[in-house]
Amino acid sequence: MIGGRMIAEASALDAELLAVKKRLNHLEEEVRTLTAANLALVRAMEGLLADRANLVAAG
Repeated sequence: MIGGRMIAEASALDAELLAVKKRLNHLEEEVRTLTAANLALVRAMEGLLADRANLVAAG
């Protein structure tokens, strides 16, 4: 009976490992999305600051 128990535990561990891998993939995708959004925000802010500096210099 010990062998059957080990197989059942191995199957449960395999299922848990698969779930963890799927969660990790999802989190990695979220990190990529947030990183891209952050970069876009930084570039937009830099553009606004550059525009403001040009207005002040021209003013």
